[in-house]
Amino acid sequence: MRDLPPVSAKTGGFTLVEVLVSMTLLSVGSVALASMLVRATRLAGAAAANSYQTAMVSAEVSRYDATPFELLIVGTTCTSITSPFQGTRCTTVNTVSAKVKQVTVVVSPSGNPLLHPITTSFTRSLSGNGNPLKTE
Repeated sequence: MRDLPPVSAKTGGFTLVEVLVSMTLLSVGSVALASMLVRATRLAGAAAANSYQTAMVSAEVSRYDATPFELLIVGTTCTSITSPFQGTRCTTVNTVSAKVKQVTVVVSPSGNPLLHPITTSFTRSLSGNGNPLKTE
């Protein structure tokens, strides 16, 4: 019978301490990556809502810009927004003079601390013949 070769003290494997240290480093890295992913998702959602909010202000300004001067009713109109983000849209029309009105549009989001209200205002004036599109 042959004798087995002697077993040396170094077998070439990993020790328990090395495995525990590597697992700890891997878990810390995974937690950091997960928190970064959550933050990026939240910011992407806020950016999408901000784009929608800006588009909503632009559409409202275009609508009031296309409305005939005589049909601009002085006062404030507020509507609630439910989709895709929640908030309110308020439009205020003020008379500056007999031929000038100022329109202010405010879109205020609710429920998202990353978004702030967007406000824009513009002035509408009555042209000399009262019909800027010359349809009559």
